[in-house]
This record gives sequence, C-alpha cells and structure tokens, in this order.
Amino acid sequence: MHTLTSTIAGHPDFVKTVHAVPAAVTVHTWVDNVRYAGSRKDVLEASRKVDELAARSKVTWKDADTRTASTRYEFIGVDWDHQSGKVGISARLSKKLARDLVEVRKGAMSASGLETLGGRLLHASAIVGVFVGEFYFALKFLRRLTNALNRGEKAVDQTVRLSGSVQRLLDGWVRAVLEKRRMPVAARVPSLTVFVDASLEGWGGVLVDVATNAIEVLGSRWSRKEKGLHINELEALAFELCVSAVPDKYAGGTVTVVVDNTTVQGVARKGACLRSQTLNDAVVNGLTRLRHMNISLSVRWVKSAGNPADLPSRVPLSAISDKNMADMALAVRQFLTGDMGLVV
Repeated sequence: MHTLTSTIAGHPDFVKTVHAVPAAVTVHTWVDNVRYAGSRKDVLEASRKVDELAARSKVTWKDADTRTASTRYEFIGVDWDHQSGKVGISARLSKKLARDLVEVRKGAMSASGLETLGGRLLHASAIVGVFVGEFYFALKFLRRLTNALNRGEKAVDQTVRLSGSVQRLLDGWVRAVLEKRRMPVAARVPSLTVFVDASLEGWGGVLVDVATNAIEVLGSRWSRKEKGLHINELEALAFELCVSAVPDKYAGGTVTVVVDNTTVQGVARKGACLRSQTLNDAVVNGLTRLRHMNISLSVRWVKSAGNPADLPSRVPLSAISDKNMADMALAVRQFLTGDMGLVV
C-alpha cells in the first residue's frame, strides 16, 4: 500500500522523472497519507501532477476538491505554522489529552489507557519542549506498567488504580503540555559554545563566545559526598554547573553544549533518565535554566582527548598556566573548525 501511495504521489524514488513532482518539492508518504513541502508554486504544481496521475490510475483522493497549499496545517499530532515559525500540539491531540486528564482525575484507568496516555505525553512533550524528567516518578510508573503488559503480567483491560502521588504527577504533566506556549522552530544564530567535563577530582567548563572567540574557564573540586557518586552522575552535575554559569546576555540565543560522556548527551536530548534520579535531576535543572532564558540548546559529543574542559576538571584553576590556556584555545579551534573526529 505504501508503494502504491508513493507512486500515485509522484515520489521520485518510485516513478519515472516525467511523472515525478518538481525536484524542489520534498515528498513524505505514509500508507494512506501524503505531504508535500516547498514553495507554494511548486507544491501547487505537484498537486496538479498528482491529480493527473490519480485520474489515470482511477484512484480517488479524500477531500481532493478542497485540498490546497497552506502555511499552517496539522500533521501527526503537530500544529505546524510556517508563517509564524512555530509549532504546537494539534487540536485533535489536545482533545485526547483533555479526555485523558478527566480519567486521571478519577483515580483509575485501564492498563491500555495508561499506556496510550504515556505515548501521547511523550509525543506532546517533544513537540512543545516539556522536559519529561520533571515527572520522573510518573515516567517510571508508566514504564513499569508497559513492561508488565509486555510480559503478560497485566491484561490490557485491567483497571489500574493510581496512587495520590502518581495521580498528581500525571495531572501536572498533562496540564504542562496543554498549557505550554507554542515553540519556535526557526533557526537561531549560535551564540555560545560550552565545553563540559568531570573527573573524580572535580568539574571543569570552558565557555566560548562564538562572535568574539573569548574564552572563560570554570571549575572546582568535588565535595567529599560528591566524590562518592558515579562518574556519569558527576558528569551530569558538571553539565548543570556549567549551564548555570551561562551569562544572562545570551538569553534568547543558541547554546551548544559539548560533552565527552554519551550518557549525559543522551539524557540532555531526551530530557529524562530513569536509571539515576541524581543524574536526571542534574540534567533537568540545567535544561530548565536554559528554558527560562529562552535559549535553544544543541548537545554534541567530543572525544575526551579533544575536550578543553578536561584540564580544569582535574587541576585547580590557579594551577592552569598560559601554555595550558593556549592548548585549550587550540582544542576549541579544532572543534569549531571540524579538525577532529566528532559525533553529532
């Protein structure tokens, strides 16, 4: 069915060039749906060509007479508004979440209903930028429920009673995604790069202003209690400390945080970690700080040997020499110019 839909849609991978939509048009096809993206002129031309293909193949498109090019539409739960450059939750998804909220407030739901609610919340949170780690125990509850369903320990129609704490967390999570403002999707100019690292001795950070290449080095030693934490948790604490040091002048800009720990990179991208609450809370605190500053975040990975924040995580700042500073500046330039092996 997907092949048939792609063929009728004029997808260049499935039809000859003479039948394909204009090259400037991006085509996305599903089993029963098609989306075109491009300039209005090209999209309308694609639509005309597809109508011809459909007529020749005796295929009827649903609502073909009302189809038109639009800068705002809803698709897979997302309300896309290209004119304002923002996205939000679609009206259909909002209605479903509102119905789920009513059920949550009753204190009990079916196992399958809770599983569905979890999927909707994860999808909606990704759309509007709600950090799922803020609802750590609710996320853990939903994960355990899903595992129980997969193992056959619970029936899909079994009623699950919600504890007061889980009920409050799920209620707050649903309200958070329904009340969240629309999120901008327009690209911003990068303004700051933050290198982060942690060792068993301390944490280090290197802040680099993209416009001026000015470098600021941060770092300190761990307390006796902190030294007892796992290295991944220390890396997460270093992430929080470095992000918290971002000056207010970068509010509204874009910050690239560079780490050499893939666990922290993954948690920062997902917004949650169920294996360690310490790690989860540290990363979420950092993300929340950036959100309050209206900062767009990207997280990248660098090899440990090329991370300029490694040195301040191991030695006191007072022990860093001019030669050390020059070496860190070189590592920064190599990263920014792409002269070292990176995983984005």
